[in-house]
Amino acid sequence: MSSPLYNKLMQYSSSKLSFHMPGHKFGTSADIDKINLSLLDNTEVIGMDNLYDAKGIIKQAMGLMADFYGAKETLFLTNGSTAGILASILAVCKDNDKIIVARNCHHSVWNALALSGAEPIYVSPKYLQEDHILGGITAEDIKEALVTYPDVKGVIIVSPTYEGIVSDIKEIAQVVHAHEKILIVDEAHGAHFIIGDKFPISSIQLGADIVINSMHKTLPALTQSALCHICSDRVDYKKVLSALRMIQTSSPSYIIMGLMDYIRCYILDHKQIIKEEYINYLICTRESLKRLKRLKLIEKPSAKYDISKILISTMHTNIDGYRLAEMLDDQYDIVVEAALSTHIIVITTMADNKDTLSALEDALIAIDCNLEYKNYDNQLDYVINHEITEGRNPRQVYHAEKEWLPINRCEGKIAANAIILYPPGIPVICIGERLKNEYIQLIYELKEKLQGIRLLEASILIEVVKED
Repeated sequence: MSSPLYNKLMQYSSSKLSFHMPGHKFGTSADIDKINLSLLDNTEVIGMDNLYDAKGIIKQAMGLMADFYGAKETLFLTNGSTAGILASILAVCKDNDKIIVARNCHHSVWNALALSGAEPIYVSPKYLQEDHILGGITAEDIKEALVTYPDVKGVIIVSPTYEGIVSDIKEIAQVVHAHEKILIVDEAHGAHFIIGDKFPISSIQLGADIVINSMHKTLPALTQSALCHICSDRVDYKKVLSALRMIQTSSPSYIIMGLMDYIRCYILDHKQIIKEEYINYLICTRESLKRLKRLKLIEKPSAKYDISKILISTMHTNIDGYRLAEMLDDQYDIVVEAALSTHIIVITTMADNKDTLSALEDALIAIDCNLEYKNYDNQLDYVINHEITEGRNPRQVYHAEKEWLPINRCEGKIAANAIILYPPGIPVICIGERLKNEYIQLIYELKEKLQGIRLLEASILIEVVKED
């Protein structure tokens, strides 16, 4: 009998060097490969507790996880950070409430707005033109949005970004709390900050009210392993739990929950080993990669950047990020997390060591030796919408009748989906925003680099809300 997916997964895991999620990297960390996972697959029988009414063993495990991260309370998530984002917004917002949303948030935020009926107030991250990536959200922009829209219920931002850029959460939290609002931080890519002081400080310790972590992204956990941390008395734990029960599976995976508990304990018992076998070699690898001649290791101040993400820029070479990723895969069996036109994103985790990091380093140096210099004219700061804008309720957009129209008929229309420029991965237009003339002109100019539009021969089509 044919089992193509199973066969492909087995072949892939035995032949590729993973620098992408999930963080366990085929079970090569924390002795996960020695655990019979089927023995952890259980249900809510006597003695096994119930996630949504935890009074026993699950409550104990979540309490230990909260202590580990320094949270007031922690909820296990078995449907990924998406579940935590949905539950958090549903707990904070109801129909027609407003919430400040960073434009670079995960798409699950817009799903949460559609479910809750809340309306977004959009703020933009800074654009780091030198490296062609998105930076953080500033406290000044959050303050301006709060002054302009004093009736908002809270703020949701992502920190660190996909590329590892960290916002000044402490300062943002002070601004948000001065206006008596709630700060939610999507820290999906920061679950590993706890393993060493070479990584940024978690938002949990910096004043955020709710923080969501994806353990499976940067720690040796199975895909969909995540945590929702309640960090202050401003948040009603019961509301978050009630929302989670509504949107997450009624059969949460005991394999996922049990392994998250195990990994917490493993990290506590092996912090020195993790430092010696992973963190120290990671630092050495980054130092070596600074010597690249054509490729460039993107570096930022340590407090504002997660060094576990290795970003390699191709901006001044004769290849793009897509080609670099192909060369790593084809020639060295190294698979990266993401490739964009100007860089690649490499995810390292505590599953990495001297051997894996050396293999990556050697491959990049070898490729670099054969590249040519090419000037890159990067003048894209103008594409970022720095205005603080109000979007139409995503629930209304979701249920509205929609149509694809030629771009010359779209001025003043409501966008039915996000139109995103890659790189750096920022929406030129967010769901529910009106298409102003200046952004229509921008779409004309950047059409080859945009997602969310249709190119049909000589025409550009945009999906908009159909008007009566």
